[in-house]
Amino acid sequence: MKRSTSEKIELAVFYIIIFLILREWLVPIMQLTKTGYFMQFLLFIAICLTIGVFSLPVLLSWPIKVLYITWFITSVYNDGEFTTWQFLSNELRYNVEVILNGDWILVSDPFRTSLFFILIWMLIYLIQHWVSVRHTIYYFLVLTVFFIATLDTFTEYDGKLAIIKVMILGLVLTSLLFIKRLMQSANMQKDWTSYFIYATPIILFVTIAGLTAAYLPKAEPQWPDPVPYMKGMVGLGGSSSQTVATVGYGENDESLGGPFVGDNTVVYEIETPIRQYWRVETKDYYTSKGWVHTGGRDVLSDLQFSHPIEFSVMPGETEPQTVEVHSMGDYNFLLQAYGTTSYSTNDPTNLLRFNHTNEKLNLLSNREIVKPTVYEMTFQQPEYSFTALKETLSSTGSDPRYLQLPDELPQRVIDLAHEITDGHASIYNKARAIENYFARSGYKYETTNVAVPKADEDYVDQFLFETKLGYCDNFSTSMVVMLRAVGIQARWVKGFSAGERVASNADLTTYQVTNNDAHSWVEAYIDGVGWMPFEPTVGFSNPVNIDYDVESTQEEQLPEMETPEVERPEPEEQDTVTGGATKASSIDFTKYKWVFYVLGGILLLAAIIAWRKRGKWQPKLVVQMNRAKLNNPNNFEDAYFILLKQLERIYLKRGSHETLQQFAKRVDHDLETTKMSELTYVYEQYIYAGKSKEFDVAKMKESWEYLINRTSS
Repeated sequence: MKRSTSEKIELAVFYIIIFLILREWLVPIMQLTKTGYFMQFLLFIAICLTIGVFSLPVLLSWPIKVLYITWFITSVYNDGEFTTWQFLSNELRYNVEVILNGDWILVSDPFRTSLFFILIWMLIYLIQHWVSVRHTIYYFLVLTVFFIATLDTFTEYDGKLAIIKVMILGLVLTSLLFIKRLMQSANMQKDWTSYFIYATPIILFVTIAGLTAAYLPKAEPQWPDPVPYMKGMVGLGGSSSQTVATVGYGENDESLGGPFVGDNTVVYEIETPIRQYWRVETKDYYTSKGWVHTGGRDVLSDLQFSHPIEFSVMPGETEPQTVEVHSMGDYNFLLQAYGTTSYSTNDPTNLLRFNHTNEKLNLLSNREIVKPTVYEMTFQQPEYSFTALKETLSSTGSDPRYLQLPDELPQRVIDLAHEITDGHASIYNKARAIENYFARSGYKYETTNVAVPKADEDYVDQFLFETKLGYCDNFSTSMVVMLRAVGIQARWVKGFSAGERVASNADLTTYQVTNNDAHSWVEAYIDGVGWMPFEPTVGFSNPVNIDYDVESTQEEQLPEMETPEVERPEPEEQDTVTGGATKASSIDFTKYKWVFYVLGGILLLAAIIAWRKRGKWQPKLVVQMNRAKLNNPNNFEDAYFILLKQLERIYLKRGSHETLQQFAKRVDHDLETTKMSELTYVYEQYIYAGKSKEFDVAKMKESWEYLINRTSS
């Protein structure tokens, strides 16, 4: 139904209020999930609502939305290594295979973002139905308040101000929609003067009452807070005696475990040509509760900037690249890119202090450690030969301290490590088997309900066999211990993950690294290759650079190369084990690809046939959807416009020069009936004379259904 200008203005006012309410939905989602690009998501909401105001047809509105989603996905996640179509094709193929194999946790970030856009799309469609057809917003308002209140109660999000804004906006919109329903039921023509007379006092009263209630003093709670009790009942919280730490980079790792709360404080802003992890230090001695240095002794060297730094991770043979780091936090160490060769600062008198024991690097001024503010590092990214990785069968060339395990380590941890790596010959394949074990065996990333091992309990054993809940420290420590258990030299690495991409300029991308990005991972030593990073934590991906310098065969499929911005753990084909028991192999859907292609072709053909034959089934569907409405005379106008739309589909369109009666006579002539003229006469009486109760509703309903069904003949 085509809307008049006044109706579009009215609907635009409604949708502006809806936009402001939806913004309050989006803010906590962005904050709690640490998702960027807030303005781009808001723009998508604005586009959807604008399309709703102008009632653009589906053939135009859907492509606009799909093109926007495609633009966002490719601009954010595709760094130019592939063309747009190659990137989208690879993403679609990968995610279809992951979903068909049942590994939903491994779907890529672009796919998850697409689903989030579709969720917003569907939500707005539902809201438009409530506002435009039902003329009510009650359920949406209640749902919004419940959503924000739940997040305010059970997360660190503070929703007090958001609830106030939502209540004021929701009550204003509810009042405007009530006025609209009132004017329709009274058959009043829209008069903007009367409209403002009714609406203004309501808006003023709601706004003043809401602001007054927000700023008035409030009494203290009269009952104890039930939330901690509820969390304890459902297992979301620890005991009252357990302290909750704040996430961030810490120096003491002797006692790992326990929950922590997030901290979005930005500590670094980094301009880098490639996405990567930011290394700080390593630790080698596992105590069954945490990590310390061997013997607790540090070997230090003070170096000029021109002196080489003896990092154990050797630079690659790639072109030297430069990273610029802006430090905004209180950390006094220097970050390391993989393959770092040198540093530079604005003050040439500074020195570098290198700790040979844990490879931590500090900045010295007058022989005192100072906090760096802005510095550059040059690196040559290591590139690992896939041929060398697959052919190396030993890990003996570094230092025996990287095989240390506590004497009291439970035997079942060692047995599990051997079961996971059984059947793999190369060191790399064994490490990859352990790395992928966690994602396939029911382990979950968790920051709140994380246990602390008891005095007689091993930290790794507790995580592997008891809780299966934890964050990066649990996953990385467990992988290091299992690697050592099968004779692979490994060490625990601390630093920061890549951070959030906030800008891109030419070949450089700017990332913001917060305390939430403090991270730990694993490095394993492979003879002839050196130290190589691995990432076992569920939901994280390792930006390692591998040169696939062999031809893949049917027996040995190469893993898909990871792009810098796509976190995509690689599905493995071998069986995994859970708690020492072999996990049953899932059905290999890849063998039946042709079945899904055939089914897809059949569905596509059926959709095409249904679209071409819509003249047969669409009128019947219209009758079924609108039959109940015609029991109410107030819906007669909408039903008449639906009939005009159906007649237009069979090329009976009202001309610009025709009156309704002239058009009705032409329709009756073509369809060999008199019902269109009868229906039009009643419509004119209803619109212009307000005689809504003087016609036979049942008879008009019968005439309307007859004409609708005739359009399918």
